[in-house]
Amino acid sequence: MLGGVVAVLIAFWFYRTADSKRAPAMQWAVAGVISYYVPNIIWSLTVAKPILQTLHAQSAPIKAGLIGHSSVIIGALCAGLVWYGFLRKLKTPEQGN
Repeated sequence: MLGGVVAVLIAFWFYRTADSKRAPAMQWAVAGVISYYVPNIIWSLTVAKPILQTLHAQSAPIKAGLIGHSSVIIGALCAGLVWYGFLRKLKTPEQGN
């Protein structure tokens, strides 16, 4: 649930930024969602899932909850890096190439 809300917010953020720079806004919104979900899924499967299995065996529900949501943070950080590295640096047509 939280991951889906964050994905929608990232898509909106990328869409509004691209629209203000007169870039293809829908394509950038999709790029934002992809830049969020790809690292999110990779982190979930390679790091969080193995750790969660050991934490459930230890009955550590608070730590398990934090590790379970860590993929959302990783995905959001990667989307922020894509925004910072590419979309923020786009020039508007008035600025020229």
